[in-house]
Amino acid sequence: MLLGRALMGDASCFGEVVDDRFHLLSGGMLEGYRRVGRSLPLADLVLGAPLTGVRLIAVMGGFLEPGTSRPPGIQPMWVPKACGFVGGDRAQIRVPAALTGAVQMEAELAVVVGRPLRGASPAEAAEAIFGWTVFNDVTAAEYVAPGLWATAKSIDGFASWGPWIRRDLTERRVLEGLAITGTLNGSKVQSGDTRYFRFAPSEILSHISHRISLFPGDVVTLGTPPPAVDAAAGDHMVCEVEEVGVLTNQLLAAGSEQ
Repeated sequence: MLLGRALMGDASCFGEVVDDRFHLLSGGMLEGYRRVGRSLPLADLVLGAPLTGVRLIAVMGGFLEPGTSRPPGIQPMWVPKACGFVGGDRAQIRVPAALTGAVQMEAELAVVVGRPLRGASPAEAAEAIFGWTVFNDVTAAEYVAPGLWATAKSIDGFASWGPWIRRDLTERRVLEGLAITGTLNGSKVQSGDTRYFRFAPSEILSHISHRISLFPGDVVTLGTPPPAVDAAAGDHMVCEVEEVGVLTNQLLAAGSEQ
C-alpha cells in the first residue's frame, strides 16, 4: 500500500496510489482513512511530502563497510533535523545566500512512526512502524567539519521526502537488502544496500525513544551510503530506494526563478 499527499493549489489531499491512479481518501493518514470513490491520474498530480508538521530525525554513520561487523558497545548517532519548508517529489530546494560551502545530497531510506514510543524495546518499536519512504537528507557541508551537525541538517528547505509512504514492507525485508541509489544530473553518484545498515531500524527507534519520546508521524531517516555527494545550484537530484520509490528534486540558488 502506497499513501501520499497530492498538492492542489493552496490545498492538498491524501490518497492511495494503485495502478498509476491516486485514489482520494477521507480522514487522516495516521488516524484512519477510507476511499471516497474518486481517483485521479497520478501523472497529472504533484505529490508533496506525505505528512506536514512532523518531526524529522537524521541518523549519521548508518552503514557498515561490506564484509565488516558492528563493533561491540557502539550506539546509534542521530540528531534532530529541525528544518522548515520540507518538500516532496519534484520540489525545488533553494540554497540560502548565507551559505558559502558545498551542499550535499544524501539518498536515504526513512521510517515513519505510527504510534507513540517512549522507552520502547526493539520489538515494540518494530510494531510501531507505520511505513517507509525515500528521503533526501540535504546537508550544508560547511557545518559538518566543526561538528555542527544539527545546523548542517536544519537549513530551511534542506529536506525532501516521499513521493509516498509504503506500508506493506516489513523490517525483515529491509534488512534482507534494498538498493539505495543517488543520481546527480543523470549520473549515479551513490550506491548502497540496506543489508549493510549498522543498526536495524527498530533498534534505532528504540534507542531514540529512551532519550526523547517519539510520536505518530515522526520521520527517522536512516543514513546515506557513503559518501555524501556535493551538488551545485541547477543540479537535478534523484534518490531511489528499491521497492519504495523514486524522489526527484532540483537544487536552486536563492532568488533564482525557475
